[in-house]
Amino acid sequence: MTRVAIQGEAGSFSHAAVEKLLSREFDLVPCQTFTQTFEAVLSGAAERAVLPVENALAGPVVENLDLLWSTGLRIMGETQVRVHLCLSARPGVAFEEVRSVASHPVALKQCNSLFEENPSLESIVAYDTAGGVKDMMLGTATYDAAIASPLATQMYGAKVLLTDVEDDHQNYTRFFELGAPDTTNVTGGVRAAAAVVIQNKPNSLHGVLRVIGNHGVDITQIVARPIKGAPWQYRFYMELKAPDVYALRDCLAELEKVTGEIRIFGTYSDYDGDAFITKDLLS
Repeated sequence: MTRVAIQGEAGSFSHAAVEKLLSREFDLVPCQTFTQTFEAVLSGAAERAVLPVENALAGPVVENLDLLWSTGLRIMGETQVRVHLCLSARPGVAFEEVRSVASHPVALKQCNSLFEENPSLESIVAYDTAGGVKDMMLGTATYDAAIASPLATQMYGAKVLLTDVEDDHQNYTRFFELGAPDTTNVTGGVRAAAAVVIQNKPNSLHGVLRVIGNHGVDITQIVARPIKGAPWQYRFYMELKAPDVYALRDCLAELEKVTGEIRIFGTYSDYDGDAFITKDLLS
């Protein structure tokens, strides 16, 4: 049985992503923080980690992109989870009685309208969506209500006060399935996740983009992150989609020549219909 580390508790959206990504049986390894989730794989406490990397409303989860670079974990697959959020409380608590609401900070960002329309509500940061409901139901939390998935609400026996409290119903979160660092050469897949460091001089980024365009490769995401100890220098995280595996391999090979440093986190196949699942062709 595969041990899979997630940030948060059973019933979280990460748990839902694990169910989509792993068809085989698994044991969850709940972790308090993103850093601990990465460390679980590095230490051998888990064989895989499943972590969010981008939300359609809140944007990229930059902490996990930085940890991907620093730890060298390898991307094994990718999926998307539709985010349904509901407001729940302990049985017997009415919505009019609620004054404080807890959830993960990313989930709170996705529910701005709830707080704008109900200014008496105070948002409380919790380490996890499902964990917020769990602590509330155990009586170890001081807040009145929690925002989480319907799965977590049902799993921990909370009462649903409001459903679909997210600002936008086209709300998805993308997750990576990560494994231990691997030195396997890139040999397959039309999608790749990589990061590049470029020289801090005119046209450097243009040169990178030109190489990618010349090979007919599309950039589906690009995020600039500052490099610690090097003020005003940046590392660019990119997700690339190529017309075929040969174009992707040639593109990555040429990028190595025009960048100061490149790191490839994984190559994998394209989305599989509505399941939005990709699997690394190198595994």
